[in-house]
Amino acid sequence: MSRLVVALLGAACVLAAYGREPGFAEFQTVQESLARVPPKMRAEWLRKRGYDDSRYTTYRKPESTGLRLVGKYGRGPSVEVTGRDTLVALTLGSEVALISFANPDSPVVLSEIQLNFLPMQSALYDTFLLTCGNGLEVWNISNPRQPVFRHVIPYGVGGFAIVDTFLYFISQDTFHAYSIAHPANPYRVGFCRDSGGVAAATGNVAVLRQPGDMLGFIDVSNPAAPRQVGTYPGYTLCADARGNICCAAFYWSTDYDHFRFEVLDISDPTNVRRLGAIDSVGGWDVHLSGPFAFVSGFQTPEWEFTIVDVQDSTHPHVVSSCATPSNNYGVWADWTSDRAYVADCIGLAVIDITNVSAPVLDTVVLKAQTAQDVWPDGSRAYVADYQAGMRVLDVTQPWSPVELGGFDPVGGECETVVAGDSFAFVGWLPSPYFRSILVSDPTHPVQAGAGLVQTLPADMVLRDTLVYLAGRLRFNVVNVARPRQPVLVGSCVTGDLHEAGLWLEGNRAYVAGAYDGIYIVDVTDPRNPAPVRILNGMSAWGCCVVDTFLYVPDFDDSLHIWSVANLFNVYQLGSAYVRGSGLDVKVLGDYAYVGCDGLGVVNVADPRNPVLVECYQTPDFVRRVVIDSGYVYAACWGAGICIFDTFTTSVRDVATTPQSSWPVRLMGSVTRGIATIEFPGFTEREVHLQVLDIAGNKLGWADALAANRGAFARRRVDLTEQPAGVYFVRVGIGDRVYHLRITKL
Repeated sequence: MSRLVVALLGAACVLAAYGREPGFAEFQTVQESLARVPPKMRAEWLRKRGYDDSRYTTYRKPESTGLRLVGKYGRGPSVEVTGRDTLVALTLGSEVALISFANPDSPVVLSEIQLNFLPMQSALYDTFLLTCGNGLEVWNISNPRQPVFRHVIPYGVGGFAIVDTFLYFISQDTFHAYSIAHPANPYRVGFCRDSGGVAAATGNVAVLRQPGDMLGFIDVSNPAAPRQVGTYPGYTLCADARGNICCAAFYWSTDYDHFRFEVLDISDPTNVRRLGAIDSVGGWDVHLSGPFAFVSGFQTPEWEFTIVDVQDSTHPHVVSSCATPSNNYGVWADWTSDRAYVADCIGLAVIDITNVSAPVLDTVVLKAQTAQDVWPDGSRAYVADYQAGMRVLDVTQPWSPVELGGFDPVGGECETVVAGDSFAFVGWLPSPYFRSILVSDPTHPVQAGAGLVQTLPADMVLRDTLVYLAGRLRFNVVNVARPRQPVLVGSCVTGDLHEAGLWLEGNRAYVAGAYDGIYIVDVTDPRNPAPVRILNGMSAWGCCVVDTFLYVPDFDDSLHIWSVANLFNVYQLGSAYVRGSGLDVKVLGDYAYVGCDGLGVVNVADPRNPVLVECYQTPDFVRRVVIDSGYVYAACWGAGICIFDTFTTSVRDVATTPQSSWPVRLMGSVTRGIATIEFPGFTEREVHLQVLDIAGNKLGWADALAANRGAFARRRVDLTEQPAGVYFVRVGIGDRVYHLRITKL
């Protein structure tokens, strides 16, 4: 069976393949299939199979909720690349990165534009960047180190093309022609009914990828009155056009994948005809520059980056090709320079084309892929980034996370991560499944040891010198007192678990077993863990326990709360609707933070009557939720990591002076160590901060801060070394004083 057929049609037989819990299995299969499809083609994929495609086709106005996004590490799979001169724009995850290749041997990341959606395509126009997905956004990049948002055209857009001062795209079965003579103020000049997606355009013709496996051609000689005038048969993955020719990659399948690269004459779009073709050349993207067509390649090693000479359009021929590390999506090159760029899923593959007859992979920059898991540890956060390995982030300032380095040897998949002190521990495929990574130098993590465990860890918890891990069929306990020599000390069978989530509470481990419900494992003796109870009837990837309450996000779009005070009498207390299938949950104070189609916040003060109070629309599904030091870390699959504060939904303290005049905010009023105080900037007044314990004793921590010239300033309060209890922070700004309360768990 063709790999593309597996990717695009995998969900069709899902109910037959999984005899139980079809909702969970179907969701999982759809997500795995979508991961192999470029974002700009996902709406088409979903629509053909009868699934809701609104995430990719309908503009969602950014929500104004009480949950506040503090910071974002938006790196994810690289899908599109474009450029101008030495400036390259890479769409990856939920951001667009601007990279300078003025010195090709030392590329410099100038900025990373964080977006609230998965960008599908980007283009550089004049001093502006246009990128599309949830709307078509316009950013001023006259200073590429400080991009400024200017405008959004409120449509769900999968792809677009720019010619002269005109912008063409399709949304909601309508072809739109916009004037961008003034990019910060675009306006529509014409439209017509049509469907599909815009792949390319020239002065008089827009080329569409259309339903029904064909190319469509729109006459735009008069942008005020566009109209479709012709078609060309074949299932097209990509196309580019200039002048009177269009180069396209066509795909079909019998017992294996087939491609054909064609050069079309579009001088008369009512009668498009083929000029020349090459079999066995194709991919997800093609870019024309000079005498060459640069073809990205496909998602399998048989189809790699290829350079095609199209100078004689009737006799195109392959000049050369070059392998890249992973799945190839987008491509861009300037044939007069000595570099080509491939969006290679795990990063930007830079290819030396000084000799076009022998291209060579130079380097891969901005490595990232699917965020499977995240583990905050003090000033760092560790991300299990699937095919991009483990990434290490500096989150000293959570509102501005910075990547320090990564562990990403050639080959392998990073599934989950935990960390403590100078070591991180990762679940890794292929074997050995459990690996110790030395992170004393976070810019250059190195493998320090490996242990033989019985299953690929899907989730892990680090407690003291033991790592508890859950995976398919097995629950394992590993001793990491000697991190360079981890030792498996205990294990037990936990059924046909697939994707597992794990929570440790006292001497019990709670394992979310996807299809098999929740396994409760007694870990009183880590050498002999033993299942003591199975809670059937639930499909979950995650769970957590607080006091005697078990919180389980199920695939019935609900958060369920169970009483586990008595394992012989476990019963459900209540449930609340959450938007989309629940994947993970963590609880802080009176609120449960649920990973779903976004980040849901459920008030659980009354466990018999939990209520969804808000849901933040993240760029992608939230796979894992972790709460640390007053911040919520959400691993958003292809969209990287989103960081939220808990201020607006945690216990609020009112200052002694009305906050409308001098607003002071406490983020992390309920914490395990770190809280953050935010106070106004643009003031000449000194700011005094002082921390006291419940008895009024000063903790010897006081600052007089100089005037701040920013819009606001933040100060971290570190109670890591202090015992649990209630603490007070006195904030003085000039003659105004605020008293804030922190509860350390």
